[in-house]
Amino acid sequence: MKKYSWMLLAGLFIGLAACSDDKNNDTPAQTPNITVEEKEEWESGQILFGSTTGSQVVHFTTNVAWTAKTDQEWCKVQPTSGNAGDVSVTLTLEENTGYDERNASFVLTAGTAKKTFKIVQKQKDALMATSATVEMDAAGGNFTVEMQSNLSFDYEIDDAATAWIAPVETKGLTTTHLQFNAQPNDTGEKREGKIVFRAGELSETVTVYQAAADTSTPTLVLTQNEYTVGSDGEEIVIELKSNVEYEMVMPQEADWLSEVTTRSMSTYTRRILVAPNDGYDMREADIHFVNASEEIDEVVHIVQVQKDAILVAKQSYPVGAEAGQLDFVVNTNVDFEVSVSAGWIRQAPKTRGLVEVPLSFVYDANTNEESREAVIKLSAEGVEQSITVVQEGEKTVSRVSIVHSGLTFTAPLITGTSFSDGVISWGDGSSEEYSEETSHTYQNENTHTVVIESVGAEEITLPDLVGVSEIDLSAF
Repeated sequence: MKKYSWMLLAGLFIGLAACSDDKNNDTPAQTPNITVEEKEEWESGQILFGSTTGSQVVHFTTNVAWTAKTDQEWCKVQPTSGNAGDVSVTLTLEENTGYDERNASFVLTAGTAKKTFKIVQKQKDALMATSATVEMDAAGGNFTVEMQSNLSFDYEIDDAATAWIAPVETKGLTTTHLQFNAQPNDTGEKREGKIVFRAGELSETVTVYQAAADTSTPTLVLTQNEYTVGSDGEEIVIELKSNVEYEMVMPQEADWLSEVTTRSMSTYTRRILVAPNDGYDMREADIHFVNASEEIDEVVHIVQVQKDAILVAKQSYPVGAEAGQLDFVVNTNVDFEVSVSAGWIRQAPKTRGLVEVPLSFVYDANTNEESREAVIKLSAEGVEQSITVVQEGEKTVSRVSIVHSGLTFTAPLITGTSFSDGVISWGDGSSEEYSEETSHTYQNENTHTVVIESVGAEEITLPDLVGVSEIDLSAF
């Protein structure tokens, strides 16, 4: 070996002597580089746009030929390629007519160097009432205004209507379902008031119309529009208010409904006999109260449950991994028993009702990653109803730390059958959502620690180990 080393050194000296005249003629290969002139309004590598059509110019410098691309049709870049030098490309976005924020990826590539930016376009701001008008009779009462908005908003009642329109405080409504009260109208004239909703520069007006307390306007009002009847049948009483003649139209296909005729019959009180339901299917029908000349058609909807019925809205209920309470309503006309197939779910203190029976169950936290299920059975004599409860498994967060030095770093490939929700922190104060082959460029070649946290990760692959000094997989 020693001899081999001397021969190698001798050959090296000869080579140096032979090439000494040409040593300054070789040009070293360039390392591809991209330097982007980032703007102050960009946030952590994100290029922000408003909801309207717009453009932004991106300036960068590269020492080799380059390409530019985006991954969404509504986001274009021009030009898409060019030679080394100082370069400007223009990003142009179409208007976002949706009510959700959207994003795209903008990638600059120069040889082996790559820069990736996230383009974020804001959503279209909206403030809409599902109905711009509310009609109230002279008696007044509560009414609800439903708003659809992706903004915080407030409202005001115009001065002319504050004497008879007022908000109603209730815990049962959300910020998008606002309840108001209209006082009875004893002025003898119909009236209207406006409620104006505002969010920034947007506004929406809801107009409330209230009829006068007189008989000049043809009116027919039902005190109740829907009745639920047990399978044994019963007699229901329909009360109505009307200042016009009307015809009650019974459904021809529902022979199980009939009007009760008595000597004390009233024009504004109609009695309907609902026959027993001997079948095992629910049945329903509509009774119309009509004045054709005034185009009035008010409907009473009658629902009769089936014989020995136990009804629930859903056959299966998924619940989260943490402990909680499951509530659902059982519609039934029989007494029933409750049994549960697993110990991790049990019935909460029971409440009783005549027709609707609210049931509450509490379930334990699922500390395993696998989902689990249990069956709740409701049974009575000859009748049984099963409800499946599926509880998802606990989501375990995987963490990997990689210490490296260098100007650029490409994230490893992380996969898993249920992989989701990955976040990568680059170690210089910036972070972004994890995506395959995401790369980052640093301001210096100092040592940085990249941390990737994700859910459902099972396998990790690094593209190379250049510049990597430490990998911590203890929490992966």
